[in-house]
Amino acid sequence: MYTVHLTDEELEMARHGMRAFLLNFGHDEADTAVVIRAVLARLAAAQPEPDPSATVD
Repeated sequence: MYTVHLTDEELEMARHGMRAFLLNFGHDEADTAVVIRAVLARLAAAQPEPDPSATVD
């Protein structure tokens, strides 16, 4: 498993790119479409990491 740190703009671009990529696959590439949908689901569920410089009162 890998960790990739993205800015909000980069994350949104990745989502748009994966959606566009998905639209280019037909019935012959069903296995690829399944993987792309899984990646899109993970991108949609992405949460920002806590800011280590933030102080807790």
